Amino acid sequence: MLSVVIPCFNEEKIISQSINKILKWSKDNNLDIELILVNNASTDNTLKIIEKFNSEKNVICLNENSKGKGFAVVKGIKASSYNKVLILDADLSADINEFNISWIEKNDLLIIGSRKLGKEINTPLIRKVSGKIFNFIERKVLNLNYKDIHCGFKYIASVQLKDIINSLDSMEYLYDLDLLLACRYKDFEIIENPVTYNFDRNSSVSLLKDPFKMLKDLFTLKEKYKSNLSI
Repeated sequence: MLSVVIPCFNEEKIISQSINKILKWSKDNNLDIELILVNNASTDNTLKIIEKFNSEKNVICLNENSKGKGFAVVKGIKASSYNKVLILDADLSADINEFNISWIEKNDLLIIGSRKLGKEINTPLIRKVSGKIFNFIERKVLNLNYKDIHCGFKYIASVQLKDIINSLDSMEYLYDLDLLLACRYKDFEIIENPVTYNFDRNSSVSLLKDPFKMLKDLFTLKEKYKSNLSI
């Protein structure tokens, strides 16, 4: 069994299509899933739209008023019934078909989707450049070798899942990095998996807008995990 968590912020234009695609994928692959949709302080009709799917079997709709992707992801995972969780962006920019069903057989595993090892389609140049710059800074500050930490496609499987989620502190910009470092601390197998990333201009997923806060959070995480980093 698999839980699929989707954080949603102002996704009224595309969320219905994404939900239907995920439910069809589950049926086509004969895989029972629990789909958890978490509205994250949206100012449009996202919450009303996802609540229409409450009647679907194994669809759970939640509301998280604290703005920040990490808050929504953590709320979704805490509500999950299973210890195998796939996290996807609401626009399915990295599609659910990138999921390898054989991963379900493994435990203490973190899969991070990698656009750098895979393929990016229609991503604006400014997004590519800013992403490369911050990835370079992360790698230097924390002595990491991962090429793409912040792709929305992630899969985590572990009986320790809830403990890891409860340990996360960075809920706004760097939840992905906090999650990765927490899994490293627990000696998980961590795999960067190539994905095809299709940028969707109708999605609300935006550039990170506060570089100073990001840098502050980065050095906070460095201090938090310093015993597990070869710096």
